[in-house]
Amino acid sequence: MRHQRWIVLAFVGAAVVVGGMSLAASSSLFAQFAWPDQRLGPITSTTAIAVVLGAVTFFGLLRNKRAVTFSDEVIDELSKVTWPSKDETLRATTTVVVTTLLVAALLGVYDFLWANLMALQFWQDLAKFIL
Repeated sequence: MRHQRWIVLAFVGAAVVVGGMSLAASSSLFAQFAWPDQRLGPITSTTAIAVVLGAVTFFGLLRNKRAVTFSDEVIDELSKVTWPSKDETLRATTTVVVTTLLVAALLGVYDFLWANLMALQFWQDLAKFIL
């Protein structure tokens, strides 16, 4: 395990995500079934569930040889990546933002024209029906 610090940090992140998701899920479950969220000292039962599931995730990942090996290999491969320079990143970001705005404007124009054409057709049909 050459990159132990980064692996532990990634596993802590995974545990926090699992804990947060389990807190939301358990809170929703308790509310759905109208179960009281009991206080267990300074924390509630849903928070205790989240902390336990987060800890189980963290220690389970640390003890899983395949997860540790995979994470170590991912960090090795990421260190070999040639990252773009600041100028390249700025140009690419500008291109994406401008293209997105142009496509959004084009879709807005199409929507406006189509809505007006349909309204015109609707009023012509309504006028024929009334007259």
